[in-house]
Order: sequence, then C-alpha cells, then structure tokens
Amino acid sequence: MTSVALAALADDAAPTARTWFLDLLQLMVAGEGTDRESARRGLDLPELCRDLAVHGLWLLYAEVLSNRGPGAGTAFEILTVVEPDRARLQDVREAAADWLPVCCRTGLCDDNLRDLDR
Repeated sequence: MTSVALAALADDAAPTARTWFLDLLQLMVAGEGTDRESARRGLDLPELCRDLAVHGLWLLYAEVLSNRGPGAGTAFEILTVVEPDRARLQDVREAAADWLPVCCRTGLCDDNLRDLDR
C-alpha cells in the first residue's frame, strides 16, 4: 500500500485523492505497531513502510514545496519520520515556513519520533 500511495502522488491526482493518499501514507509510516500475525513472524510493518517511503522522498518534498494546500503539512510530517538528512529537512522547513502548519514550522511535529541519525 505504501508503494501505491507514492505512485498516486507521482501522478496528477485530484486534490482530494492527494490528501487521502498522504493521510494514508502518514498513518502507515507513523504507525505504532503491527498486527499480531506479522509480529509473530518478526515483521515490523511500520518500519517496512518507512523503508519504502524513503524511495519517495522527492515526491514528498515536491508536495511540500508546491504549496497545494493542506497536503504540504501532511507531506512534511511524513518527512519528519522518514527523512534521514535532517539538515535538508530543516532547509525545506525554512523555505516553506509561510504555508506549513505551526507544528511543522516550529518542529513540534518532530517530537517523539525515532532518531534517524544513525
């Protein structure tokens, strides 16, 4: 589903569809757990989704910088979870500050997220 959501963002989808796919992608990468069957098999589904979402960083940055509406904030929040280059994320935060939600401008959406500086 992560790959499908990214593919939909690569297309010229209607604004409502873009919002839906961004919301879905956010739920998938920011998930707090996995279903019991997957856990028994040793799979961490949110982690697998984050690993796939990294391949779509350019789509998420394009969404943020396009300023197409509420999707910019959602895309930025996804980036706070999956972007390993924190300096690049900060540069985009500053460039898009005029249209990002307050939580994204101030870094509040970064709180309590996994440390990606490995």
